[in-house]
Amino acid sequence: MQIKVPCKLSLEHALNFIEPFTMAYVANEIKRFRKTKPNSKFTVSNHEDKSYAAHMGFFKAFGLIYGKEPGEAAGNNRYLPLTKLSIDELQNEAYEAYDDIGNIIESKSRNIAELLTQETNGELVDVLTYSIREIFRNVAEHSGSEVIEYCGQYWPTKKLVELAVLDTGTGIMKGLSSNPYLDIKSENDALNLALLPGISGKMYKGVKKKKNDVWQNSGFGLYMTSRICRDGGDFFIVINDSSLFLDSASKNKLKCNYKGVALRLRINISNVSTCSDMLNKYRTEGYDIAKKNGQAIIEPSVASMMLAKDFSKD
Repeated sequence: MQIKVPCKLSLEHALNFIEPFTMAYVANEIKRFRKTKPNSKFTVSNHEDKSYAAHMGFFKAFGLIYGKEPGEAAGNNRYLPLTKLSIDELQNEAYEAYDDIGNIIESKSRNIAELLTQETNGELVDVLTYSIREIFRNVAEHSGSEVIEYCGQYWPTKKLVELAVLDTGTGIMKGLSSNPYLDIKSENDALNLALLPGISGKMYKGVKKKKNDVWQNSGFGLYMTSRICRDGGDFFIVINDSSLFLDSASKNKLKCNYKGVALRLRINISNVSTCSDMLNKYRTEGYDIAKKNGQAIIEPSVASMMLAKDFSKD
């Protein structure tokens, strides 16, 4: 999948309806184009009536002085505009609160889930909180990116939630390369390995498990999140020149020309059951897969199996 950006971009018939991932992905590609082609003249026209995209921060995300900045608009009415979350700010907040960054990320994730659903509790909020938390943790702990970029939308009539998450870090290949038991020759190898349960660049045979560390990496979070999405929805991940689309019935690879990592989570709320039941089911499936692949070196972490509000009760 390659986005070709024209030097003269006319938006006369575009952006009347745009989904979160497409908006974030295209904005990043236009921004990258402008950065790598500083001597090229770039003009945008017929964009003045695209109020939704302007409000969501699309235009200013790639440098056009029009609309709101990413993160400026307050999300409501079941949408979340383009927003940037600083990794340093997350770490500082955890430090000042004498807390683990995992708890800080879960709190942010719950706020996002409540904003999208316009609800303060319930199974949908819990499932979304878990999914968002695991993706955000993956960026914060492995990518080396300075920020997490995200946006989302909830369509009750479609019974569908979409969340887009992007980072400009080093990519999954570098993150997994510290595991000496993995044979990784390409981004595509890294992508396929990253979605398998029990695969981690930080936890493998020989690494001492920290006692009572519920947040210790176990390589299950990304698998569990993709599994939730595939149950009636889909999961799409782009890593530099490789990408993978997963749903309940298919697995498709696409060639890309991207810098960084971009994810799209689409969750079918019709299939959302009790959060703990879903996680227990996928944990069991994942552990069985890990054993068959010879990767059952570590047990799934406590955090990969439940929300902090549940394991903190023990």
